[in-house]
Amino acid sequence: MAKPFDAGELRALYVELAPAVHRRARALLGNETEAWDVVQDVFGKLVESPAAFRREAQPMTFLYRAATNHCLNLLRARRVRALAQLPADPAYEPAQPDARELLGALVQRLEPRALRIATLHFFDGLTQDEIGPVVGLSRKTIGRELQKIRALAERLADPGGKA
Repeated sequence: MAKPFDAGELRALYVELAPAVHRRARALLGNETEAWDVVQDVFGKLVESPAAFRREAQPMTFLYRAATNHCLNLLRARRVRALAQLPADPAYEPAQPDARELLGALVQRLEPRALRIATLHFFDGLTQDEIGPVVGLSRKTIGRELQKIRALAERLADPGGKA
């Protein structure tokens, strides 16, 4: 069982890493208030469930992944289909200009793992080699997933295609 964070440790982590978690959430959600809610939820997990963070990874890796997953779950729960209508965060632009639209179209059609891969690749601009360690998959598996995601995106873009 993981040792809980003491108050000083948690405070130091929050001061150091909350701004980065907030930027990530704001970039994905496009909303300042919701982004701060995500920060509170993610740090709350550290307090309520210390076992969730096994101290095998760096705290930023854990928090970044938790924030991304939390945001994707929020988007999925709201059945968001048009991320293009969200205001762009000038401090963080997607790696590809149409990444918000693409994620909006894919959010209801992909399994969580594939959606994380799509987010890391199209939104963050990570390569297959960079995505692998984040999601715990081989570069080859990431490549296969991206092929499927691109095929689905092409079908969605084709008005006569079926998705």
